[in-house]
Amino acid sequence: MTKKLSIGMFSCLYSQTNGSAHACRFLSEALAKLGHNVHIFAPRIENGHNGKPKTLHYHSLGGARVAESTGFVLSFPLHRAFMPGPKYLDVIHLQTHASIGALGIHWAKRNGIPMVGSHHSPMTFYSSQYLPIIGKMLVKNEFLWWYERLALEKYDLCHVPTKTKKEMLLEYKFKEPIISLTNGISDLYFQHPKPNGIREKYGIEDKKVLLNVARLSPEKHPIRIIKQFKDIHKRIPDAHLLLVGENGPSSNSVKRIVNKRKYRDFISYAGRVPFDDLIKLYNTADVSCLWSWVEAEGLVLLEAMAQGTPNVGANGSGIADVIKHGKTGYLANNLSEFEDYIVKLLKDDDLRKEFGKNARKVAESHRIENVAKNWVKIYELTINELYPLRYYGKARRERVEIVKNFARQNPNIYF
Repeated sequence: MTKKLSIGMFSCLYSQTNGSAHACRFLSEALAKLGHNVHIFAPRIENGHNGKPKTLHYHSLGGARVAESTGFVLSFPLHRAFMPGPKYLDVIHLQTHASIGALGIHWAKRNGIPMVGSHHSPMTFYSSQYLPIIGKMLVKNEFLWWYERLALEKYDLCHVPTKTKKEMLLEYKFKEPIISLTNGISDLYFQHPKPNGIREKYGIEDKKVLLNVARLSPEKHPIRIIKQFKDIHKRIPDAHLLLVGENGPSSNSVKRIVNKRKYRDFISYAGRVPFDDLIKLYNTADVSCLWSWVEAEGLVLLEAMAQGTPNVGANGSGIADVIKHGKTGYLANNLSEFEDYIVKLLKDDDLRKEFGKNARKVAESHRIENVAKNWVKIYELTINELYPLRYYGKARRERVEIVKNFARQNPNIYF
């Protein structure tokens, strides 16, 4: 029987609504349900998280909300760096590399605790949104890439959700060992909902619905999707674009556009919707889409796939691993291809049904319970084999070979 572990999860985004935060929450809850003690270290843990497993423990590190549009909370718990830190942890899993992540690295080194780090979203692509002035300066001189490389080199093992994300890190000269394993999605996304008037509620009766679930943020390109959909609507008069998601930096622009007379009849923005409604919308939508060139994985695509809905997305980092081109949906290299693929799926009911069945089947391999079991194996590998090598100053190539052999024995984990 596997020993029950004490796992420290460090995250800057735990209480937010985005893919990286969901990945951390899904994993921590699934690990706790397996009986492991999971300790969350995060800023201003909010939303109550009712019904959490008894072995899931919260340690709020404080912080201040610095961007109302994103809900981003900035935390620099410098005073805690002078504290001994949690000596009871078997392994530390860093879901972030700045501020709280730096604290986790410090505590791990002080107390001799093995470290695993997940690299979700490159800081350079988001810092200017959260910290407009300072963020742009950090991006310009490539400081953030340098800092992330420095942080990840301290880990015993680095994790990314997709193969294309690993390729990106290697391109920016990050060092092995780096493994790829899906972030996974909760079993809740696989339920079989009843429509119960969901189309009437959101004004999409008798429409061919393209669903876009994403925060209204520049990297998700909601305005480009809206303008391209105008041409899609000309080709399919009963097509309707429904935007769902949190407010973000692009909120005002999006709301202003969809309220214009030339858009309002075939495009609508529903904002953040209740979870039950979200599942029903995934289920009732004809096609789901995501137009972003840098994603950790694109969990919203997997969520739609779990409801048997095909996807069309940008042929970029993360998304290229989720959508199986020509089987569960299409990968587009530009907006013209994006339009053609959407039109093709909306017009062909049989093709859409076939892709939907394939999508549901592929999504099954991303269930979080199975992903969590793989993580237990990764933690044990780190504790028993990788950390001792780093502790005794062994060459990095020894760790690389161990991880490579480990991945060969675990087909869901890619090296």
